[in-house]
Amino acid sequence: MSSTEGLYGAVQRGIIKEMLRLATSDNKANIVRAIALAEKITPDNHKAEMRFVKEKVQEDHPALNIARHVVRDLSPSCRDGFINAFVVNALLRGSQKRQAYSQKTGMRTPFTVLVSPTMRCNLHCEGCYASEYSPQSDMSGALFQRIVDEAAEMGVYLITVLGGEPFMRRDLLDIAAANPDTYFQVFSNGTLIKPEQIARIAELGNVALMLSIEGDEQTTDARRGAGTYRKLLGTMELLKKHGVLFGYSATVTRTNWQMLLSDEFVDPLVERGAAISWHFLYMPVGGAPDMSLMPTAEQRNEFRLGIQRLRNTKAMFPVDFWGDAPWVGGCIAGKHYLHINNEGWVEPCIFTHFATDNIAETSLAAAFNSLYFREIRARQPFNHNLLMPCMLIDNPCQSREIMAASGARPTHEGAESLVTGLCGAVDAYSADVSRVYEPLWSEPESEVVQHQAQKEPDLVEL
Repeated sequence: MSSTEGLYGAVQRGIIKEMLRLATSDNKANIVRAIALAEKITPDNHKAEMRFVKEKVQEDHPALNIARHVVRDLSPSCRDGFINAFVVNALLRGSQKRQAYSQKTGMRTPFTVLVSPTMRCNLHCEGCYASEYSPQSDMSGALFQRIVDEAAEMGVYLITVLGGEPFMRRDLLDIAAANPDTYFQVFSNGTLIKPEQIARIAELGNVALMLSIEGDEQTTDARRGAGTYRKLLGTMELLKKHGVLFGYSATVTRTNWQMLLSDEFVDPLVERGAAISWHFLYMPVGGAPDMSLMPTAEQRNEFRLGIQRLRNTKAMFPVDFWGDAPWVGGCIAGKHYLHINNEGWVEPCIFTHFATDNIAETSLAAAFNSLYFREIRARQPFNHNLLMPCMLIDNPCQSREIMAASGARPTHEGAESLVTGLCGAVDAYSADVSRVYEPLWSEPESEVVQHQAQKEPDLVEL
């Protein structure tokens, strides 16, 4: 890092710390001034995002309490790690570095890299996509480190760790400790994390945990096993006690979608310290895919609207991975991120179990700019209606054409069922979603949706 870059980073850190410090105050004018300072050091193509944040502050949006949570409740290391590794490196300095890398090499760069270093898991959840992978083929620690190194060279300082269960690996926190400039977002079932590991995470500062939950105790235990819910609550209590940034992740099904939107479910998790929530539609992939678990088209739309309500009323940031697609211009798989599974196969997303390249045989940059990924990006968005972003379940013909044009092959036995045996059912589901969403996109509500798509900031590119 050059002295100029180091100075720039130091200035950024100072301003971000000041902004977060002022966020603990009720003096709105001071908060607005701090954000205005931050806007000055933000790259020109992302100043709109800072103005967006300023508007939210002026509106007294409850999400402001997330900033207060970072300052007041996190351990000093977690607070500084969030500021330095995530805000400064992944968002601000990383943005410039990614632009410079692309200009120099002509290659596109992702915003984050998703890695599943293991598919081993202590749970056996219904319909889990991880069940079809070999439990003996963990990614080597050396390869995992190489991915982190190559990502940093491109300006990518956010690594999202998936699985399987990441804490089946003993070296997970060692890798985080060896890379303090990178922020690690770890999705975990939360049942294997020991108190001493939570204490270490609080000291490291560059790890945030996203804990998998399905709803209340009965619903969670029904899918994940008896006792899982109470173990999760115990883990959350320890995370809050030690000042670790965490959130939760939920699979949205036909039976639990209303519960996931309810105040009775959400409020206790916010009270326990959850700052973000991820919501993923059940996808018919992996072992014994069950189309009947997928939310209906009407339920999916109601869920989208429910997430907007939570976002405007809770001191937490909820994400609907499908319903929020208009915010980022449609599907972002292969455009802003990629997934590398435990065997090294480079996939566009965690649900698309097809690949052409293995990271053990090529570079991260080359894999992200392969014919397969270029074909995906050339077709994005896959639909003029950004409420139908997914190439697998919303635009299945697109996914079949992409596989054929690029030569992508299944990364495990049975993965091809999504584009073979399930074709008819997936096509019918897509048609039903179109029936619900087309009127919303083309009629009066479209003014709201399209304004969101065209005017709101691209949160992934921030």
